[in-house]
Amino acid sequence: MHAFKRRVIFPAGVTILILVLLWAMAIGPEPPARVTISPEELVRAVTIQRDSLIDLCLIERVDPNGRDAQGRTPLLIATSQQNWKTAQRLLDVGALVDVADKNGFTPLMAAAMHGNPAKFRLLLERSTKLRPEVPCADGQDLLGFALDGGDQEIINTVMERLPPAPQWTSSTRRALTAALQAGKKEQIRLLLGKHSAPPTPEGKKVPFLAYSIAGNNSSLFSTLLACGADPNTVLPSQSDKDFLAMLSSKGLRSYVEEDRNITVAMLAAGLGQDDYLRGLIDAGANRSRLTSRNKMSALDIAAETGHWRAAQILLGGGPSPDRLRLEISLGLQRVALFKNGVPVYRTQCSTGRPGYSTKRGEFVITNKERNHRSTIYHVDMPYFMRLSCLDFGMHAGYVPNHPASHGCIRLPEDAARKFFSEIPVGTLVTVQ
Repeated sequence: MHAFKRRVIFPAGVTILILVLLWAMAIGPEPPARVTISPEELVRAVTIQRDSLIDLCLIERVDPNGRDAQGRTPLLIATSQQNWKTAQRLLDVGALVDVADKNGFTPLMAAAMHGNPAKFRLLLERSTKLRPEVPCADGQDLLGFALDGGDQEIINTVMERLPPAPQWTSSTRRALTAALQAGKKEQIRLLLGKHSAPPTPEGKKVPFLAYSIAGNNSSLFSTLLACGADPNTVLPSQSDKDFLAMLSSKGLRSYVEEDRNITVAMLAAGLGQDDYLRGLIDAGANRSRLTSRNKMSALDIAAETGHWRAAQILLGGGPSPDRLRLEISLGLQRVALFKNGVPVYRTQCSTGRPGYSTKRGEFVITNKERNHRSTIYHVDMPYFMRLSCLDFGMHAGYVPNHPASHGCIRLPEDAARKFFSEIPVGTLVTVQ
């Protein structure tokens, strides 16, 4: 027997319903496709400040760190426009603070430039790669923009975050100049502590501290020292012309131009700036340092330039001339010891013969040696008292009634012994 398949027969109404459904599906609209918004659209929306488009981009979670042709992110554009509301919204959805444009300009720089401390603090909190010392393509750095903005809170914040540096930049020098003019000692101290090199005026080689001494600017000098300027600051190998013109002593100017490692203490000594010299020594200046070429100390320079008071300071003291001094007369070949302005002792002497004349001027006794022997003439010079570090002095020796020495002041032995025991180092000796 053969099996027969049964045919399923739908009622006419059901068949018509199925056909209608199939037709409706065939001609009905497709479900709407999702629209994709690119990061560039967010950049454009922020640039033209189209709030509705910004809203849409943020609703669609568009990447907030897209860039335009100049490399600017939406956050950088918003901060540059001072559109702080949009900047806040971008930060809330993950905008990166440290992303710079092609010239190195960052949102933090924009906030600093516009002097908005609240927004600057907000951006700074979100920063993870802050490098305030890195400049833009034009050389301007974060501190420079902060100075342009003029907000002291931002300026202080940037300065505090500067890393230690050997040399001064245009912006740190600019900041120091402004702080000096305004007398802001905390800023001065902070900036000096950030740099190992001494600060110089813009476009100059000679440090501020040396200019203050040469220009007799006591306010600048005391401020710099009080804020930590190095009292052993050294002049450069080549000094600025305007600085050299300020040096009244031709001899000192020659040392500064020809020698090396001239310190500010040597400068003060050579100029006879006694108060500045005391200030440097009190601040820790090394009075024993020597120049590189001529091996001169500050005392040597004070002596060579005829500043006996500076020499006394460098020696650590000496009696006031009103209290104790010696006067030597080349014409009379006599020496007088004065105490409290009154001559209390006189004696003969013998000074330099023709061709070896004794130097005239004001000197101080810089050292004493009981048994000195001349390295030039190979003769004994008992009770030797050197004058101002020079190659002559007072000592016991043959004393005829006329000049007979090679430049020293010979004294009878009793007088030499008396002076050696009673007259301290630092005493003024006038030769006239």
